[in-house]
Amino acid sequence: MIRRVFRKALRMPQFDMILLTQREAEGANVIEHKAGAPVHEGGGDETYRCGGCKTKLLVNVAHRDAHGVIIKCGKCGKINTEPHHHHH
Repeated sequence: MIRRVFRKALRMPQFDMILLTQREAEGANVIEHKAGAPVHEGGGDETYRCGGCKTKLLVNVAHRDAHGVIIKCGKCGKINTEPHHHHH
């Protein structure tokens, strides 16, 4: 039992981002992702994937680095924002 919990704790959390429409993203600062590399990497333990194609857009970042960002996926062209998960 203890081993299973410990192994799970080593896994870094991954989140699927929420997709926005072009209209919802209008006027926002949209970061253009280029396929092949994440927009930002390092500084934390959370990974954020495109809500459409699951491409990793932010890798091993701190939650604050993902807060409020809007990213256009360079692979599928979908517009993503942070999934607003809650910490308890």
